[in-house]
Amino acid sequence: MRCRVVRTPIAALAIASLCLVTAACGQASAAPASGPTARTLSASGDTAAGTLVFENAGGCAACHAITTDQLVGPGLAGVMDQAGPVHATSVSYVGRLPNGQPRTEEQLAAWMRSGGSGGIGSMLGRGPDDAAMADLLA
Repeated sequence: MRCRVVRTPIAALAIASLCLVTAACGQASAAPASGPTARTLSASGDTAAGTLVFENAGGCAACHAITTDQLVGPGLAGVMDQAGPVHATSVSYVGRLPNGQPRTEEQLAAWMRSGGSGGIGSMLGRGPDDAAMADLLA
């Protein structure tokens, strides 16, 4: 998926968090079975395939970095960690998504697919299919 530039900060953050944090970073670190950082989608995903989705098929890398650097959208490093980063744009990944929902993989996937918006911009409102989403989050 390709990012479009829309000046709504939190949208880009949430989407970036989905793409970069789990998939691009390739961080399959242990997480609690429930709670804001539960890893349920990523459990069935493939990290190498997720990197390809992030860099190519998904188009995530056009707007997001796997570091904390902001491109068009925010950097995604650490966005699914419990503490979550706070970016220079004052966008915080702590606790909840920009839409107020708990920060879980399922909520993040739904938010990305719905074209969620936030403090930096908006996503396109389409996302990878279920298998590619699981790979992206792995």
